[in-house]
Amino acid sequence: MTETVASGSMSAVISALTTSLTADKFFGVVADLVPFIVVIVPVALGTYFLRKLVKGAGKAKVRF
Repeated sequence: MTETVASGSMSAVISALTTSLTADKFFGVVADLVPFIVVIVPVALGTYFLRKLVKGAGKAKVRF
């Protein structure tokens, strides 16, 4: 594995990113994260609504 040394200019940074990052690599990472996102979003929303329900229950202000 070779190490690329940037000269400090923005064009060097952009060329390093565009040569090493491909659509296959990017979507491979995204595909690995999808199951995690599918689990986290409903859990976060459920926790949010449950906290709201418990907070309002003591004041008799339960709203959905």
